[in-house]
Amino acid sequence: MRNENSEFASDCILYNARVITLDPAQPFAEFVAIKGNKIMGVGRRDELDRFKGTDTKLIDCEGGAVIPGFNDAHCHPLSFAATLVYVDCSKEAVKDIDDIKERIHNRAKQTPGGKWIRAANYDELGLSEKRAPNRWELDEAAPANPVILVHRYGQDCVLNSMALQIAGIDNKTEAPSSGTIHRDTETKRPNGLISGRNEQVERAIPPLDDNELEEGVKLANNAYLSFGITSLQDTSWTNGLYHWQRLKGLIDRGSLCPRFTMLVGTESFEDFHKQGLITGSGNSLLRLGGVKIALDESTGCIHPLQEDINNVALMAKKAGFQLAFHVSDVYMLQASLKAIESVLLEIPRYDHRHRLEHCAICPPGLLPHIKKSNAIIIGQPSFLYYTGQRYLDEVPPSQLNWVFPIGSYNENGIKIAFGSDSPVVPSNPLIGIYAAVTRKVESGQLFCRDEGVSVLDAIKMYTIWGAYVSFEEEVKGSISNGKLADLVVLSDDPTQISPEELMDLKVMRTIIDGQVMWDRDNAG
Repeated sequence: MRNENSEFASDCILYNARVITLDPAQPFAEFVAIKGNKIMGVGRRDELDRFKGTDTKLIDCEGGAVIPGFNDAHCHPLSFAATLVYVDCSKEAVKDIDDIKERIHNRAKQTPGGKWIRAANYDELGLSEKRAPNRWELDEAAPANPVILVHRYGQDCVLNSMALQIAGIDNKTEAPSSGTIHRDTETKRPNGLISGRNEQVERAIPPLDDNELEEGVKLANNAYLSFGITSLQDTSWTNGLYHWQRLKGLIDRGSLCPRFTMLVGTESFEDFHKQGLITGSGNSLLRLGGVKIALDESTGCIHPLQEDINNVALMAKKAGFQLAFHVSDVYMLQASLKAIESVLLEIPRYDHRHRLEHCAICPPGLLPHIKKSNAIIIGQPSFLYYTGQRYLDEVPPSQLNWVFPIGSYNENGIKIAFGSDSPVVPSNPLIGIYAAVTRKVESGQLFCRDEGVSVLDAIKMYTIWGAYVSFEEEVKGSISNGKLADLVVLSDDPTQISPEELMDLKVMRTIIDGQVMWDRDNAG
């Protein structure tokens, strides 16, 4: 019977669905009722009428699944937005260097002389020449513009001659300790390819102007929504007050719909502290996260001193921040665990939720130490899919189970939240879930099958544990009464199909604050 009492009638009901709540009190349901921006009721089909009023909107999910909105716990949203206005040189768009040149030339015809042209996502392994283009080939494509072409993984880039000149890189320029300036084998002149971090390149390239950024953000926003992502955690170590204000403006204007948690860099946390901003400051749309301790990235020193890591961690913690360590290898994992131990000796707190970002390589002997630290791993399972073949080719078989050991983390009671590290790899959580469950790389080859997890566990890692690591599990991350109505409707129930079919799942609707923000039927 329809409920005519408006106080108890919902604004919207998602029905004819398999609802995966991730709430232990009621793991599965058949409908979700929403009032305002919160979940009002979850239950069986025969209970639905209790929440139906005269004006209740009914959304037929056609037998699909409703799950909590995905939470990308490690990504770089503004960098992703920037790549979307770059010239696309991905393997889907180009087959050889001539294709790259043509695409850059077409952009040059529309670009005033002297203005930078940015291109991205090339992968030399996907090109017929099996190499990156060089400066002279980019000169042919755009002789009147400085050009930068960024690798799909962001670690390499190619500059044309004008760009090299602006960056001050010439025959006499020495490579930094953290990178390589590649040179022509005969003339020894820089050939344009730069590997690793290079401050001269970073200083030379101007940021996107406001119009370019706005265009990129709109494209990124649509991409996130199409992937069912309702929350993002920006983990860039360069984030400062300027980025905080810029994000706030974009969110206030409605250019970015997903909720944001922004981590800050080690050079900026004191600026936030002076403004009275610490971890948890902000609101449900934009809040401040932890301090990204990435001394290896920010200083160019691959293995910074333990004392330096400890000191930065302690200062950040005293300033009121959660700690997020960039864990790029075993050395940084051990150093991060020592820093956490050092901080907890001075500032004891069991529920600190300090973060280990990436942590893609872990010898089994370190698992008990991670468990003891009570830290949370922020993993990127899509890396397994996109880059796993390289590990299979290069890592000794006896150490393969050290790589992306998601199953071991899970079995040892170590909490894991999933992210993408976009734009390094695509943001799509369904690819990450597929990789975490099947342990298959892009070529289809298995990668340590025993390190896989169940579909339900993988979904938790992309939802409730993402909320947990940002101290928000009481308001989002599961489908429970009173929580924010951030939901995703999938084309099928991921727990009822074969693991191989996970890649065929489609996001049908993305809902934030009870509002349908993206609908596949109306997306095109």
